Amino acid sequence: MKNLLPIGRFSQVTRLSVKMLRHYDELGLLKPALVDESSGYRYYSLAQAAEAERIRLLRSLELPLEAIREILSERDPQAVRERLEAHKNHLEAQVAQYQRVIRALGELEVGGMYPVKVRQEAAQPVLSKRLRTSLAQIDRVVPATLAELYGHLARLGVRSAEPPFLRYHDPEFRDEDMDLEIGLPSEALVAAGAPLMSGELPAGPVAYVLHVGPYAEIGRAYQALTLWMQEHGHESAGPPRESYLVGPGQVPDSAEYRTEILWPIRP
Repeated sequence: MKNLLPIGRFSQVTRLSVKMLRHYDELGLLKPALVDESSGYRYYSLAQAAEAERIRLLRSLELPLEAIREILSERDPQAVRERLEAHKNHLEAQVAQYQRVIRALGELEVGGMYPVKVRQEAAQPVLSKRLRTSLAQIDRVVPATLAELYGHLARLGVRSAEPPFLRYHDPEFRDEDMDLEIGLPSEALVAAGAPLMSGELPAGPVAYVLHVGPYAEIGRAYQALTLWMQEHGHESAGPPRESYLVGPGQVPDSAEYRTEILWPIRP
């Protein structure tokens, strides 16, 4: 067994534990050069230390073991570069998310809140669709529904008047079976048949805030609105809605999204 190292010595050379080497063997990621049939002892060649180091480097990038196995078996250098580039983009997105969370935590620590304002709104004709969906599906459902609404207005020769909106009709937040209304303000009332609805956003005062940033962080805006309504003795006069001033398709970075949250209130 010249030029072969027992698993313990190979572990010392590669700085990989025996337990991890056995695990890599079971996964087919780094198999021993020889397994003694009588004793079951594993032996590795010194040349395999380079393979072990490649695995270590890839693991340092937080790549799953299955992805590492696929990369090591890939013989096309360009395909390897593309896989690593895709993983780099994934890590950068994670870092950006961590930074947003850290920023949000800092704002909470210093008591950062949204300035709440009040305005009087006129009645606004809208075309909308009310449906039930889940938070997991909302990114798919909303664009598809908006395309349906825009298409209906286009066929009637009517333009939308303001940014699209969502209204949440559940009395409490639900991430499953949400009662959601997706709508477009329009220049005038239009004819619509089920499942589309033609109606109006009622006239009256609304408390509102502007949220700048990803939708995942919008909860703080609702908290600010609710606190302000309590402190100023206002009751809700209807479900809140989110008006999407700037969103996906308009800017590449979710940190630049601009969403107005409006809550009808009783004077």
